[in-house]
Amino acid sequence: MSFRRTSTAGLAAALVAVSVLGGTIASASAATDSNNGDFGESPADLAGPYWNAPDRATSNRASDPWPSATRVLDRLRAYGVKPILEAGYNDPVYESNAKLAGSGTTMQAVMMHDTGTSVPASRLKVTHSLPWILRGVKSSAGKTVRACHFYVDRVGGVHIVYLRRTWHAGSGDSMFGVPADRMNGYSMGIEIESQGGGVKDLTSSQISSASKVAAAALDAAGLPTSRAINHKDYAGRKQGKVDTAWSAGWWRTKIDAVRTGTSAATVTQPVAVKVSSNPRHVSLSATRPGTTNTYVRRYQKGLRTLGHKRHVKVKRANPHGATGYYGTETKRLTRAVLKDLTRKNRHWTRYWQKQSHTRPTTALIRRLNLIPIK
Repeated sequence: MSFRRTSTAGLAAALVAVSVLGGTIASASAATDSNNGDFGESPADLAGPYWNAPDRATSNRASDPWPSATRVLDRLRAYGVKPILEAGYNDPVYESNAKLAGSGTTMQAVMMHDTGTSVPASRLKVTHSLPWILRGVKSSAGKTVRACHFYVDRVGGVHIVYLRRTWHAGSGDSMFGVPADRMNGYSMGIEIESQGGGVKDLTSSQISSASKVAAAALDAAGLPTSRAINHKDYAGRKQGKVDTAWSAGWWRTKIDAVRTGTSAATVTQPVAVKVSSNPRHVSLSATRPGTTNTYVRRYQKGLRTLGHKRHVKVKRANPHGATGYYGTETKRLTRAVLKDLTRKNRHWTRYWQKQSHTRPTTALIRRLNLIPIK
């Protein structure tokens, strides 16, 4: 997300505003050179379709599927990170300002960004972009919106900017079952202080800290390392983004090293699932919340098929279809189908009383005309 070309007066005003926030720009020409980073980006571009979205009711944290602040902070500390808690890091007002309060969306990815200041690394302050990230982005109503979830400064310090939903991704392609342009509501963003523009200027401390932050966020959401992506992977085609300078595969190697280096007692590792070639087979052990695999997709398709036959409101419960990820939508559809089965059926009424309403069992798999396996 980069500075836009604008009038001389507009540019001067923008430079003054950024200076007040604590970010010094090397020159007017540097500010107007597009480096496809984040610092100083247009709030409307950060927001994507949420810019003109209607206000939502304040979310109910008791039932909100978004990872809790406690869970995220616990995972960070488990990896040896001493988080710097910025004031308001869990204040619901910023989620409301971003028009994402009460959205009920489930985290599907962790996005790696660099701040893209256009300022050479030798001239960057330790927390060069932090004031803008905390206070520089305003909604269409002029209210402050936090510009990411985590910020890694030049010496590797990890700042907790915001732990609810906020703007950082803007418009981009559909990924992981998330509709195009909607990733703000389904991901956490990590900003890393950098010159940007494809320059590989991150310090070893920054790389280490950012990898730990990504691992902690993925843990908190129950996601595999494959859900760590770059900003450019999502917004490269639509916004021309180039951050970060490293590939997603490179970051995933670093993140995996963090996750596997922690004892199994504290981190649940994503396990490679060997999938049966029989399209009716569904593994009960592999079909569980937080997993992504072919068995989950088969289960989702079976649920949707039965749901449609029984006139269950499938699209309401599972608007994104059979994505292969077992998240909130799959839990919701499982519950809706089971609830319908209990009507005038003693067997399923007893099932409802004794079994989970959000996870499959042998009986439910068979009811979907599928074959349960271990």
